[in-house]
Amino acid sequence: MSMKKSTYTFALIIAAIFTITACTKDGKLNAPTGQIAATFTRGKINQPDLMALSGADSTKVVNWSVSPAGSDSLITQRNASKWFFKKAGTYVVSASQSGSATANITITIIDSLYVPTPYATPFTAGDQITLKPQYIKSATSDSTYLLFTATTKDSYCANSTLDMGDFYDSSTGSYYLQVTQVLHPHDCGTTSSPISQTLNYAGYLKSVSNGTYPLYVEFNNQPNIAGSIEITDTQVIFHWDNTGGVVITPSTLSR
Repeated sequence: MSMKKSTYTFALIIAAIFTITACTKDGKLNAPTGQIAATFTRGKINQPDLMALSGADSTKVVNWSVSPAGSDSLITQRNASKWFFKKAGTYVVSASQSGSATANITITIIDSLYVPTPYATPFTAGDQITLKPQYIKSATSDSTYLLFTATTKDSYCANSTLDMGDFYDSSTGSYYLQVTQVLHPHDCGTTSSPISQTLNYAGYLKSVSNGTYPLYVEFNNQPNIAGSIEITDTQVIFHWDNTGGVVITPSTLSR
């Protein structure tokens, strides 16, 4: 998508998004409705570029294409996409939905290879993230928001943190949360333990409102897992099937 509330500067996304850090401003996509928001328009070879069609209808498929084709790799999820360009050059990425005009964005890739941080570690095979949600009500105002604490099942070296990001798409009412990898210092230490980290949506919403909202979680660079958040006068209910390596518990909160 980026991913504004990030603990590490990463090109993520969206939403859908994948977490789109540079694609957002004040919690919103940095492009008008009907246009494409992108992490960058000038990047390096193999640098992940996260894009989203702003204001897209979440019930319809977004069709993505690029010209010239053949030197790109693409992962899509609902209104978001993650692009990798394998050659330097200028590319025009297009996105459209049935019944809507096609949106285009021009991406320039320079002749330089993208090198990710040397201290990022993928999750171990079979690891699982448990998300513990909380409903927070301000003691001094009417502000309310949702908060998630993510904890790994497996252990990682001392001083590790989670590369995480969150995003709220106000045009669709969708919540996005991304847990990408493990980050650690050069001196990793000799001990290990599960990692916990918290993200909240206080910066996006002044107050949680009744309704049903899509929830998308990206874990370990896999396609987003989809569920929903149902908010009533008395409860916050998470409709989630606990698959894809992501568990949400408890599934119901008192409000």
